[in-house]
Parts: sequence; structure tokens; C-alpha cells
Amino acid sequence: MRPRLVVAAPPGVGPLEVPEFDVEWRAAEIPYTKFIEPARGQCRADKLVAALSSGVAEPTVYVVDCDGYYPGLNFVFGLAAPALKTAAVFTARLRGPRFEERLVKEITHEAGHLYGLGHCQNPRCVMHFSNSLLDTDYKSPFFCDNCRRRLLRSLR
Repeated sequence: MRPRLVVAAPPGVGPLEVPEFDVEWRAAEIPYTKFIEPARGQCRADKLVAALSSGVAEPTVYVVDCDGYYPGLNFVFGLAAPALKTAAVFTARLRGPRFEERLVKEITHEAGHLYGLGHCQNPRCVMHFSNSLLDTDYKSPFFCDNCRRRLLRSLR
């Protein structure tokens, strides 16, 4: 049994295979511009996720075409709010020849948080924290055995 996930992405992005989830892709224009902090030129991730969570009934990851940050961090590839069943993945730093692969990994990572998983010490596990694109490129798009067991236990 694979957990369900909604992914809302701008037209032209996806649908992509997210191997750990049964995904319903929805085309959506994400209104992020009012969350851009002018001094940084970046989108405030936590405020955007909170705003996007209104009306969310099932775990949902929004794909957002901007550069995200969270206070205390220079940038984030994504941010999840499990209590709100809402996450965002920011595409600005994922762009390039491996964009779709990176996007799948970050969607899976944030969805893992929505289902209660924390960061994993295994650098090949999709739940490993990515501090750079090298980290994202190195990890696989799959949960390690320990994270998969935790995920399956959470579904019972």
C-alpha cells in the first residue's frame, strides 16, 4: 500500500512518477509573489505554506517557481508543515539538466515529512537533508528500509 499525495504544480510541470506515492497531479498557478521579501528576492517559505494550507484536506505538495528561504537558512529546496498537511517545493535552485529527477526527490522528501518522517542519516535515502544540489543529486528517490518501515507504520 502506497500513501496518497496531491501535487499541485504550474502548467507544464509534471505529471512525474513519484515512486513512493500514489499521486494525483493538479495544475495550479501558485500565487507566491506577495510572499517574496524584497530585500532578499526570495519567497518566505513558512508564510507561503501556511497560506496554501487553507482548505487542504489531504497531504499536498505545491511546486512553486521561486527561490524559497526560511529564517536562519540561506535557502530551502522545500518546506513541510505536517500539522497543516501542506508542503512546498521551490524550483529555482533545482533547475538544470536533472530538474525532473531533483523535483521528484524533493517532492518525495517533503511528502515524507507530511507523513511524519524526519531527516535520515543515510545519505542515499530521500529523507536525508539536502544542503546542496550535490546532496540532492547523490540521494536516491526512494526511502531507505528504516524510513519505509516508519512510513508504513504511520499508515496503519
